[in-house]
Amino acid sequence: FVPLAQSDDEKNDKIPSLSPSEIVQDLATRGLTHIMVEGGPATARAFLHSGVVDRAILVRAPVEFQEPVPAQMDEDTMKTAGLNMIGTTEMGGDVVEYWTREGLEWPNPDDLSSWP
Repeated sequence: FVPLAQSDDEKNDKIPSLSPSEIVQDLATRGLTHIMVEGGPATARAFLHSGVVDRAILVRAPVEFQEPVPAQMDEDTMKTAGLNMIGTTEMGGDVVEYWTREGLEWPNPDDLSSWP
């Protein structure tokens, strides 16, 4: 959820927010048909769980943390959101995964990494 700006009176109350579905609907009324959402795993999961993601690019870096916090961005999460992996590439040691909704072609299927 995305917090909205709040007045001083509202700071003691529940923080108002918009769901990913509401954000996408609002942008659609403004004529936007493609948006890019960048953020951490919580933001990604919120959009995935809302069912508003048609394509996703996940970058997995080979980094180990002393106290890791699971991102919960696994194959089950993506498949539950209706996405299928169509390929992977490697970039600078990172593994890049490309996911799309079934029946939705990738913009350039011959070169996944050329989009966006």
